[in-house]
Amino acid sequence: MESIVNFIIWAALIQGFLLAMVYIFSKKYKSFSNFFLGMFLLSLLFEAFTTVLPFDNIGNYSIGGYFTLPEVKLFIPLFFMHYVLEKIGGSSKYRTFLRVNYILAILISCVTLYNLFLFVFKSIGISDLLEFTTLDRIHLALQSYAFVIVIVAFTISVKETLLYRTLVRNEYSDFKMLQIKWLWQLIFMLLPAIILWGIELAHILFIGNSVNNIVMMTWVFVAIFLYFLSFKAFRHPDLFDKLPESILSHKSDSDTKSIGHHCNKNQSEKIQAFMSENQSYLSQDLTLYQFSEALNMSPRLISTCLNNNIGFNFNEWVNSFRVDKAIELIKADTKNILSIEGIGHDSGFKSRSAMYAAFKKKVGCSPGYYRT
Repeated sequence: MESIVNFIIWAALIQGFLLAMVYIFSKKYKSFSNFFLGMFLLSLLFEAFTTVLPFDNIGNYSIGGYFTLPEVKLFIPLFFMHYVLEKIGGSSKYRTFLRVNYILAILISCVTLYNLFLFVFKSIGISDLLEFTTLDRIHLALQSYAFVIVIVAFTISVKETLLYRTLVRNEYSDFKMLQIKWLWQLIFMLLPAIILWGIELAHILFIGNSVNNIVMMTWVFVAIFLYFLSFKAFRHPDLFDKLPESILSHKSDSDTKSIGHHCNKNQSEKIQAFMSENQSYLSQDLTLYQFSEALNMSPRLISTCLNNNIGFNFNEWVNSFRVDKAIELIKADTKNILSIEGIGHDSGFKSRSAMYAAFKKKVGCSPGYYRT
């Protein structure tokens, strides 16, 4: 049984290493965000690797004590959070936080270099300079800090992804930008890892330093599932180079004058009529700002009318027009001359996937259903 467990563990480690190399060095999907995805996986693998090593010494050098191998746990949440933020374009807000903690993580991992220096030139280690109790407390403090950072990383990842989703729903019309189930899956895959990390930390606090086999095996299955989700995420392009500031967060003069007034029926009808008559939805990159400029109406007022009177956010509303236009074109193409992709493009959809997702949301079927 033990040999089977070891085989699964080492197979998972090798698979993870190969995936990390693909994420970091792939030319087809090369991006700054995927570099951090690869580094996240490497740091996770290194932590697992140091846990399952079948030996305690390399020559005369002991690797079973504190700081005898680099401590990389703090890198794990930092690389993960950095990946998510780069993917949605929100890393600039947390640059100082990331920089400070990266420096701290590097300094902690460099303690091992000092230990190696002592071993090579003085034939001693850090454990010979400090009492075991002191080393134990330092190590536990670092483990606890890393655990706090992983909770912070999870919280920030959720918060910023929610902000991204709200921004796209209310101010952008590309439906594909809302198809981020893969990102939510990856983020919430961190949740069981947090729980396992907490169990391991509690194990150290109340029982000792040995790792529970059940926890270790669960880590393996979490890692395998994480490989699958990370590969899905790896193939998606970055959503923004830099997450734009919401125009709804600014108050214009017209907004100030209209404080306390709700959108009325005439204003809602004007918005609907303008979109229908001018076919603004045919612009694939239409934004709330562009539409408000063309209509000469406050973006905030348009958003209020859409949400309160019409019952849609901006993204849903624009894509509803596009779906109706696509159905009209499909039904008119009785000889099936036009391709579905071509019809989608002529209806304002930026991609095939955006078109299919919008159709599924509004009418519950694919565009092909309307072919005669």
